Amino acid sequence: MNKMKFSGIECQVLQSSPHGNYILVNLSKRIVICGTYSNQFNWEDSPDLDSGFTSFITYIGLRNELEFPRFRDLAIAHNGYFDKDDGKPRKAKRVPGFSLEIKVRGLLAESVVELVKLG
Repeated sequence: MNKMKFSGIECQVLQSSPHGNYILVNLSKRIVICGTYSNQFNWEDSPDLDSGFTSFITYIGLRNELEFPRFRDLAIAHNGYFDKDDGKPRKAKRVPGFSLEIKVRGLLAESVVELVKLG
């Protein structure tokens, strides 16, 4: 698999869309981002110079529901937010090795780096 950098972190590319509209990148065991170069999905602009992403969404893996309040609060403390049902743990689709995940919007690249350090 390919590697790339996101905000100074060397990470593994897990998947890319057939048209290259988005790339799924594993930053740590618990943190995965879905980045886009074109932002055709109209996500909140949050550029990263290292990767070239114009925007991204962050996924945080949870082992169980008990971990949810900690990571929800960490995401909110770093200016992340949840849209509709994103703020509730769901079955993990993006974060390998975890049974649950939450989808966080609006984080800056620097905030994701802090979550990687804390997670």
